[in-house]
Amino acid sequence: MKPLHNVRAGGALPALCLLALGLTVLSTPVAASLTVQPAFVELDLSKGRPSEIVTVTNNSDQELRYRAKTVHFVYTEGGSFETVEPDGQSMADWIKFNPREFTLGAGESRAIRLSVLAPGNLDDGEYWAALRFEPLVGLMNRSEATDGKSVAIEVRASILVPVVGRKGDLLFRCDLTELKAWRSEGGLAVVASVANVGTGRARVTGTYEALDAAGEPVADGPLGEDTILAGGRRSFERLVKGDYPPGEYTIRVRCTSKNFEDVLAGQTRVRDEAPSGCDRGTP
Repeated sequence: MKPLHNVRAGGALPALCLLALGLTVLSTPVAASLTVQPAFVELDLSKGRPSEIVTVTNNSDQELRYRAKTVHFVYTEGGSFETVEPDGQSMADWIKFNPREFTLGAGESRAIRLSVLAPGNLDDGEYWAALRFEPLVGLMNRSEATDGKSVAIEVRASILVPVVGRKGDLLFRCDLTELKAWRSEGGLAVVASVANVGTGRARVTGTYEALDAAGEPVADGPLGEDTILAGGRRSFERLVKGDYPPGEYTIRVRCTSKNFEDVLAGQTRVRDEAPSGCDRGTP
C-alpha cells in the first residue's frame, strides 16, 4: 500500500493514496520526493508494547526537513478521507516516535521508531491513526517561462502512513441499512448504504440487477467496492445508464465481503421521482 500525499503549491491540491484502506492513487514527482517503508503499519495490541520501524527516504536532489506527528482519520459516507479529532477508536494519543523532526540530504534515508502505549483495559477491537510527515521547508521546482524568465514554485507534500492496531478477537459484520432507486436523467439512480456494525474493518463489494415488471433482467453490473472502518458507513451510488420505457422496475442489490460469510441483499421498486434529500440528477 502506498502512503497518502497532500500536495500544496500556492493553493491546496489534495491527493489521497491509501490503497489497503480503499482510496485512490495520485502519482507525481513531487509527491514521490519522500517515500516511507512500510507504507502501512499493522500492530497486535495484545502483545504488551508493540513497536515498528519505518524508513523514510529523500528521493529528491534537495535537502528536506520534516516534522512527524499523529492524527486520527475517518472515511465519510461518500468515501472521502478526513482527519478528525480523536474518538474511541483512535490510536493517535498512544503512538510515540523518535525522532520528531529530522533532516535528510539528497538520497539519504533514516529510521523512525514508533511504539504504542495502549491503555491496559482496552476492549477487543480495531483501532487506528496515521503518522503524518509534514515538510518544514518546501521543495523548489523551477521552470522556464515563454519569455525566458525562470519561474520557481515551492511545493510542500505531507505524507500520511496509516497505523492500525488489533486487540483480541474481531467481529466482522455489516448491515445493508438503506436502499433507494429512482428514475434519473440518463437512466436509473441507485443508492445503497452499508454500515459496519462489527469491530474490524471490512472490504465490501456491491452489485446490482435491474428487473422489469415481468421480473426479467434488463441491466446488471458493479455497484462499488470500498473498505468500511469499524463503526463507519458507506453509501454506494450508481447511475444505471439506459433508456427505460415507462413501467415498473425493481432494483436488487447484493453486497459481499471476504471478511464475513453473510450476503447483504435487498430490493426496492424504482420510483418515478427522486426521494426526499435526493435530486433528479445522477447520484
